[in-house]
Amino acid sequence: HRQADQQPIAVFESIFPLTRLPGIADALQEVSSVTEALRRCGIADYTRASTRLTAMRATATQALHLQLAQGDPVLKSTGLNVDEAGQPVEYGRTFFAGDRVTLTLG
Repeated sequence: HRQADQQPIAVFESIFPLTRLPGIADALQEVSSVTEALRRCGIADYTRASTRLTAMRATATQALHLQLAQGDPVLKSTGLNVDEAGQPVEYGRTFFAGDRVTLTLG
């Protein structure tokens, strides 16, 4: 959950390659930073390999978490992060409340 002005603006989920990153689950429970958790698992640096943005309607679950009505607009961001060798370290999806955010890509 991410909030601004006491309102939820985003809900996200990340998927990690557990066979490649043993201990990532424990690291994520100990620290709130994905970057620090990856560092603890031997990933010194990573970059965003791809980002895809898609407009869609909120499902019942997304609406509940974002305090929206089912069917309200959300922006889905799907991203893949890779290590220095180009191997995936994180696949993530974020759902933004469509009327509460502006994303600027540069």
